[in-house]
Amino acid sequence: MKDEFWSVELFVGMGPLELGAEYSHVLQVLRDHRIDVDRLIADRAGNLSVSEIQTHLHFSQTSPRTLARIDVDDERLRFGSLSVIGKRVHEIVGIFKLSRKKTLWCSDETSGELWDPVSKHDTAAHSRDLLARGTLWIPHLGLGLTLREGLVVTVHLCDPVHAPRVGTGSWTKEQQMLSEVRELPAVSASPITRKSGSRLLPMVHLAFVASMGVLIGWSLHMQRRWDAAPDVPAVVVALDPPPPAIFAEDITLSFDDSSGVERRTTLGHMQFLNSPKLGDEFNIRYLPEAPESPLGPVGFRDVGFDTAVPYGVGIFAIYAVLNVFASGSLGFRVRPRSS
Repeated sequence: MKDEFWSVELFVGMGPLELGAEYSHVLQVLRDHRIDVDRLIADRAGNLSVSEIQTHLHFSQTSPRTLARIDVDDERLRFGSLSVIGKRVHEIVGIFKLSRKKTLWCSDETSGELWDPVSKHDTAAHSRDLLARGTLWIPHLGLGLTLREGLVVTVHLCDPVHAPRVGTGSWTKEQQMLSEVRELPAVSASPITRKSGSRLLPMVHLAFVASMGVLIGWSLHMQRRWDAAPDVPAVVVALDPPPPAIFAEDITLSFDDSSGVERRTTLGHMQFLNSPKLGDEFNIRYLPEAPESPLGPVGFRDVGFDTAVPYGVGIFAIYAVLNVFASGSLGFRVRPRSS
């Protein structure tokens, strides 16, 4: 993606995305930057999520539809040369050198319109709660900053007329101090890392379910093939260890395949219900393409299950490792983070 996407100009927009631009023009801008607009995800209101630039575009509901707000999560976003995503909130507020009365806390919203007013019963929300999970607006600049544990994770850009006017109070000295002295520890993972982890975990679960489904289907198909194979009489011609040993580990049998060719095969004792003796006759089975690899009377009954077990163990082990990895990328190891 070209660098011009990430430069913010307040009141105007972000890079080539201009506030107030008509819907069709916005789509053309995205096409010009090689974004497949046909694959964009729209919500019920017709707003667009552009995953390539970690941005959500909100449009007015009146005709003609125009770009009303831009929400950005991408860490490449810049105010001039200053990065924003992942910074402590006081660093961003400080660059504007404005009166605290010109700021406004709003609830952290996960759905609906971000500029919906917050009811008065929330005005006593603690400063720590706001820094941990809140949105600080500078309404006259059309700028909002959504926070997680004191860090900026989303930047909201809009025309000042669309910015919220009612909230839970202003930026305070206490909040400035908490942010500056890192009373709220910064998380070690960046917002992009956390989002990647949140997307990865469902994919891991889905891959596990799909893999197990394929394995079960394959084992059932294999068992059906062995169940359909004809019984072939075979005679015990050798035992190891040989008599007078009471228990033989390996049993050698002689049989004729479907072509009349005499074959010999050695099977383990687990393939038989009882300890075979020289001259005993058993029914064995083999698949048409592999007469050299028959199974004994016990072996062919559970071949699907026995063959699938080691693969199932392997799939589960891989799933466990990936699950720990994906979950770990979602967890927050608390440690101080330098500016």
